[in-house]
Amino acid sequence: MEPLREVSPMLWQPRRFKSASIVLAIGLSWLVAAWPTNWGVAALGTVPGVVLIATGAGQLLWAGDRQLCCHMALAGPLSSLLALILIYWLGLWPGVGLILGGAAVFMVAGWALRIQHPVPAGVAPPPTQPKLLAKMACDAAVLGFFINCARVPRGAAVDNDIAELNAIGEVAAERDWQNFPARLHEAAAPFESPRIESMRTFGVDYEWLTAPSCYTPDPALPGGARWRGHKNNRTMAARILRHGEGRGRPWLLCVHGYRMGVAGLDFQLFDVARLHAHLGLNLVMPILPLHGVRRATPLTGGLFLDGPFADLLHGQAQSLIDLRSCVAWIREIDPDARIGVLGYSLGGYHAALLAAHEPALACVIAGIPMTDIPATLWQHLPTAHAHYLEARGLSAAAVGERLAAVSPLAAEPCVPRDRRYIFAATADQLIAPEQPLALWRHWGEPALQWYHGSHLSVRHEPDVRSFIDRALAESGMRG
Repeated sequence: MEPLREVSPMLWQPRRFKSASIVLAIGLSWLVAAWPTNWGVAALGTVPGVVLIATGAGQLLWAGDRQLCCHMALAGPLSSLLALILIYWLGLWPGVGLILGGAAVFMVAGWALRIQHPVPAGVAPPPTQPKLLAKMACDAAVLGFFINCARVPRGAAVDNDIAELNAIGEVAAERDWQNFPARLHEAAAPFESPRIESMRTFGVDYEWLTAPSCYTPDPALPGGARWRGHKNNRTMAARILRHGEGRGRPWLLCVHGYRMGVAGLDFQLFDVARLHAHLGLNLVMPILPLHGVRRATPLTGGLFLDGPFADLLHGQAQSLIDLRSCVAWIREIDPDARIGVLGYSLGGYHAALLAAHEPALACVIAGIPMTDIPATLWQHLPTAHAHYLEARGLSAAAVGERLAAVSPLAAEPCVPRDRRYIFAATADQLIAPEQPLALWRHWGEPALQWYHGSHLSVRHEPDVRSFIDRALAESGMRG
């Protein structure tokens, strides 16, 4: 029998989370303050009141459900904003009390997450400090937004997912993708007839590259016609920041995270002024499939992780060929340049996947990386719905087995060990800390930096900045 896997313990798992009574009280206060006013304010005030009563009572009586914490963290700031808007009708002091109450709800959510947040054995647990609790609550609020926007399969959609995954399993077994995942992927080639325009956004001058994506869905795989139906996604796009036309300067491929791919978010995440101007790097910032201008829904990233399960295979396969086309294009215009990769979150997944197919990369830096997409999806599913899918035969393990050809944990890295780097957050609420740790083990335990922060705080963590600087210096990537 396999021994039980040791993990660092939670602070504790309470039978009843007593601090949730604060949230319950603030929810009731919304009803008391809003109902004596006019019907419009009463209707608006009932929304945060009911949500806070539900999440507060749920955590008070049945502590431990992460989705309650996510909705609590999201409702806190939104209720403060609504109280500020309605303060004229609510009255000054009741309004101020509800504004402060929303902040209290936010911190209670962070505290609830902290006390039930395990970290892997050997990893120092994050400290219990107000600043860290706020970071964890920020993660949870964004996760609550993602959860409410996501498609959750049921009924006929589950039947279709099962049929398509079984078809993928048959093709994968026939072609032995489990042992030879490279057989799925086409050879890398530079972009054909790329179009490059000069643009300026948020005060940043850059070049905008567009070209047809080299990805063509395998006719033997299900969902190909559906995937080709995303018209915007057929065109690859990337932002380029380079220092003139000179050759030999290092290039850094910057791969964004989930629900990103828009200039304001990407420029802030990668701190382009520092990487480009201060460190002297040329930057290529590709847009992942179904993100940014390639999106198929009003919100960037829609259907990439929450579409039909078969589309996960197409999404990761197209991401890989698009990134490899970027690398091939750089080599075509600047043959002697060193090329490195830096990816965050979902971008860390694709940076790690790229490391299994491009041996000549100067470095691969996987930041707060998702490494197991099915496990991440199941982690954030409502508990009852996860049980429903598993009863239908859909489990994270079963889906992961069929997606092995696009998993960074299934393919052996070909970039040398001393050029692989990972950083991860001990208090990450979007990506379980076990995932970057699994990549670290799969990669032969290369350089790994843990920081006491959350998924969203990564950009402002000094440990991360110094680690990236060291990785770039060690790999000869300083411009």
